[in-house]
Amino acid sequence: MQIDIPLPCPSCGGKMYSVGYEATLKILKNRTWHVCKECKFTRNVEEFKKTLCCA
Repeated sequence: MQIDIPLPCPSCGGKMYSVGYEATLKILKNRTWHVCKECKFTRNVEEFKKTLCCA
């Protein structure tokens, strides 16, 4: 599933979207990434949240 997000790409300033999947096994965590539509820059949402909380 792709969802457009209002954050600019830190690499090129382009538009980004969010991509994620749900784990079928309960021991695995659901994962989500932000991906730039133009330069294909990617970042893990969990790591991004940690940088926002600790800044």
